[in-house]
Amino acid sequence: MIRRFLGRHRFMREHRWTDARLSPYIDREMSEDERLRVEAHASICPQCRRMLATLRRMLEGLRGLSRGSSSPSDLADSVIERLRGQG
Repeated sequence: MIRRFLGRHRFMREHRWTDARLSPYIDREMSEDERLRVEAHASICPQCRRMLATLRRMLEGLRGLSRGSSSPSDLADSVIERLRGQG
């Protein structure tokens, strides 16, 4: 019982640590050891895997929005147009 409690405590500590560092991980703003630590936790945590996938999709979507836009107002118009198309 104590072993299970300690394992759960360790998992939650790693989960909180990883959750706070997902953005720097995506942006490649961390050391190799930290990157490996995030990957190790995400390999066993479905919630962190989903969040990483969501962040990656969001970044790719934002990159797609900026392609072909020459100014911030063009980008805003593009976003509004895409949102209207989804409704």
